[in-house]
Amino acid sequence: MHAVAQAYDAGKLFHIDLNDQNPGRYDQDFRFGSHNIKQNFFLVKFLEDVGYDGSRHFDAHAYRSSDDADIKEFAKGCMRTYMIFKEKAAQFNQDAEIQALLAEITANDGSMDQFGGSYSTEKANALKAHSFDRVAMGQKGQPYERLDQLVIDLLLGVR
Repeated sequence: MHAVAQAYDAGKLFHIDLNDQNPGRYDQDFRFGSHNIKQNFFLVKFLEDVGYDGSRHFDAHAYRSSDDADIKEFAKGCMRTYMIFKEKAAQFNQDAEIQALLAEITANDGSMDQFGGSYSTEKANALKAHSFDRVAMGQKGQPYERLDQLVIDLLLGVR
């Protein structure tokens, strides 16, 4: 998802192949959303949140044992899963508790604002030279586990 976001930010995301994989294995091209549910959700959420209007291609393959009817179910499944994730992304964006946790996690004092916006060599060099107080950063608790459980609850339909 981060590589897709970088390509989008650079203005180079013109097309995306959607499928699923079991990491560390050959290029399996499983039905979209069939294996890495959370990762696929966040990919769809990103595409929808930024208003990506390029083509979405399901670079996936039905099982070799599939007949014509099963291949059609495979294609419908890819599209249905995308649409479910799209709906869940909208739900995520409207969920008050999730949004409150995100606001807590991303709250800042403005000290890093100078590094935001478009890339520049000057900003990159200034960020590299910036001194971070890692002890203070480590002492600040972050509710990532709570947020992750809320995402799981949302995806499993209990939220």
